[in-house]
Parts: sequence; C-alpha cells; structure tokens
Amino acid sequence: MNKHINFEDNIFILNVKVRMIHDLFILETDPELFLKKTIEDIDFIDDTLGLLLENLSENVHLIERNELFDNLSELERQFSEALTFFLTSSGNISALRFPALREKIVFLRTHSLTRKKTIDDMRNQSAGVAIDPLVSFSELSELLKEY
Repeated sequence: MNKHINFEDNIFILNVKVRMIHDLFILETDPELFLKKTIEDIDFIDDTLGLLLENLSENVHLIERNELFDNLSELERQFSEALTFFLTSSGNISALRFPALREKIVFLRTHSLTRKKTIDDMRNQSAGVAIDPLVSFSELSELLKEY
C-alpha cells in the first residue's frame, strides 16, 4: 500500500461493494455467472478490511481517526449482515444452495465480528486520549510574530 492511505475513499468503495454483494444475495442472480466472483469479492473485502484496520490502528496522529473508526465499524456491521444473509437466505447464491461454502462464510463472519469488536475497542480507547498539538503554543507564537 502507499504511504498515504485515503481511508475515506477506500471505505466508501468497500461500502459500495458490500451493498452490491448484499443485493446480489437478494436478487435471483445466476450462480454460474456470479458465484465465483462473489466469493472472490468477499475474500477481497475481508482482506482489505483487515489492512485498513491495521493501518488505521498504526496511524495514531490522524486527525479524524475516531470518525474513521466509526465508518469502519459501520462497514464491518454491514459486511457481517451480508454474510449472515448469505447463511440464512434461500436465494440462488446462498449457503442453502451451496452448503460447501457455509464453513468459509461462518469463518469470515466470525472474523468480521472480531474485527468490529477490535475497532470499537480502539475507538473507545482513542476517544479518551488527548491528541498532542502538532505545533506547540510557543512555536505558533514564534511563527505569528512576523505578521
């Protein structure tokens, strides 16, 4: 990944992918056309959510960190709901029609719930921590002296 990560855009795109997958489970889509790609997309989302969490947790000086944790937590909730729908629905792409995928989806859902708990814990921890200013009061005074 790049040094600079645009968390907002990445979360937005993943959100769109999760909604699309959830819609795919609701609609009567043809599994011969969409199942393989859907499973690949689910794996991609799972991996990417893990990377975003890792990078966000390491970036303690990010100004809007708590808001990003909120967005990431909401995205995890939606992802978990989509996986739950896969497990409980009777659509063309579902665990009912493809029982061999059940174990994988249960694992991914558990992984998502664990990440969500981690995100919520980190958000709560960082909410109580005061962020040190990037420029101290004396540095700011010195910079503004010339004006």
